[in-house]
Amino acid sequence: MQSLYLWPDRPALSLFVIWMVTQLLFYAARVPMHRALRKLGAALGGSLRIAGRWMRSVSEELRKRNREVLLEAARAEAEGKLEHELQRMASTFTTELKQYPALHRRLDESVKKVEEDFKASAMVPTEAPGWPEAVRAVVNIPRAGDRTVQKVLDEIHRSAVAQEKKALQAYREATAERHDILAASAVHWKDIKRLLEQVGKAVTGTLEASSRADAHVERYEKIRRGEEATERALAASALTLFILSAFVVAVAGFGGLVNFELIARPMSELVPGGGWVLGMPISKIAALVIVLMEVAAGIFIMESLGITRLFPRLAALPASRRRIIFLTALTGLVALACIEATLAILREQLLEADKALALALSGVAVKGKESVAAPLLSRIPVVGQAVLGFVLPWILAMIAVPLEMLVESGRHVVGRALVLVVRGLGVVLRLAGHAARTLMAVLTNAYDIYIIVPLQLERLVQHRVGQASEGYARVASTLRNPAEPTAHFKTPR
Repeated sequence: MQSLYLWPDRPALSLFVIWMVTQLLFYAARVPMHRALRKLGAALGGSLRIAGRWMRSVSEELRKRNREVLLEAARAEAEGKLEHELQRMASTFTTELKQYPALHRRLDESVKKVEEDFKASAMVPTEAPGWPEAVRAVVNIPRAGDRTVQKVLDEIHRSAVAQEKKALQAYREATAERHDILAASAVHWKDIKRLLEQVGKAVTGTLEASSRADAHVERYEKIRRGEEATERALAASALTLFILSAFVVAVAGFGGLVNFELIARPMSELVPGGGWVLGMPISKIAALVIVLMEVAAGIFIMESLGITRLFPRLAALPASRRRIIFLTALTGLVALACIEATLAILREQLLEADKALALALSGVAVKGKESVAAPLLSRIPVVGQAVLGFVLPWILAMIAVPLEMLVESGRHVVGRALVLVVRGLGVVLRLAGHAARTLMAVLTNAYDIYIIVPLQLERLVQHRVGQASEGYARVASTLRNPAEPTAHFKTPR
């Protein structure tokens, strides 16, 4: 600071002289400085506003592309579901229509049998011919007391009673036979009822399949039309799916970390030490490779089964080749699971050996009871680690399903987040442009505040010069027109 003083022994005078010089210099550069500040504010503000508008257009373009991708993915999914539902309907119709002729034939046979039974049960015994006329003739025979006639009439009466009993017995037998026929037709009624239930079940299943197909078609039409409500529903579904799949993948990642720690220690004994890659020992890299191979084997198994669609070329392969890939991946996964179980057992043995070595070096004596109970207690963690080492690879193999859902839903979620970020940057740039213009205006006013003394002197001089020029103008006008009154002109005292 003292190096700026003109006179070191007089700092006040030096500061005053420097202030006077800067006042004169800043006053002389006032107009170009104002112009430069205005130009700089316009340039910064315009550039930032243009960048903000460009960010807004980019965000709108990203939003449109993200919307197209979302609708296209939803359309492909809806087409897959609709195709699957149509295939189910086709198989259902084929199965039901294949069974319909036999069902119809059985139904016709049952109906015919029921009709025949009804006809058989409707038959009644025929009446004996001439009985009414014979009875009337016998009744009209006069009974004059002739014993022969009386005897004939009694014989006829006994014969009529016997015939009546015989006819009644025949009628009862015929009625019992009709009842037996009706009882036998109940079986056919049950058969008809069962066949009709089968027909009703088939029709109900067909109607349900048709309603599901109609729902899929309606959803597909909404997706093709690109309605706002459908887009919001798809976005919410994608966000939910992303959160759930991310949670499952995170859980599987922690499981993979446990699996890695389970085999990292014994791998250091199997893999030659001394080598380092990217700051990691070769043994840990080998353990990590085993875990990643398990994940890759699980992905190939899921792809071969058609559960996931991460690799479209695998889905396009014939079934025989996909079966070969499935068996290869399954064999590799079983082998890796067995290797991990073996490494888990080896890990526990190494830990026991390290513990025994530490006790031996420390000179601690082991008592007899503890030495007897130690093998029994040491088997529990060995079995647990072996089981864990065999089960964890199969759990890691299931990561392909949430991984696919995470990739599919993450594309949309990341796209929407990117749209929000770009739009926010556009708003920030526009605000920054407005702030730059305002800041240049503030700096212009601050510049005038710093040179307020010369500015006030300039204004005072301009005011005096204006008053003098006004007085001169009045004198000149009076001299040009002497006849006019000079009421406004006063001689100074």
